[in-house]
Amino acid sequence: MELDYHCRAEGVDVTGDRADLGRLADLVAGGGELSLAPSTHPRHLRGVLVEVARGPVAVDVDDRRHLTVRGGAESRAIFADVLRDMATMDDGGHVHLEHFDGHPFLAPGSVPLILNSPLGGMPGRPSGDVPH
Repeated sequence: MELDYHCRAEGVDVTGDRADLGRLADLVAGGGELSLAPSTHPRHLRGVLVEVARGPVAVDVDDRRHLTVRGGAESRAIFADVLRDMATMDDGGHVHLEHFDGHPFLAPGSVPLILNSPLGGMPGRPSGDVPH
């Protein structure tokens, strides 16, 4: 799995295979810490830390260059379900997770996330389906 941190405004690009995203979902649901393979790339994060707390999920990047996820069980369970849904997609694409007023599980100030399908980029359009 790779966690590519651009900047606070652009967020973290999450890329992995089905198993990686499933493990991340389990970690988000249960709490704990995961170290990632060392990388020399300056934007790659070093791990994930999930802290059990109350309320909506707050996503950030800490000084150790770990993605931090902190929130209550209900909010973390919803987030974990989103990750599991992404892991089981049968086509390419990605999902942007960004806080907005009334968001069902993300706290204000959370770093945006881009969750990428294990199958890669956007699904192709059928050849006859060209926008006019």
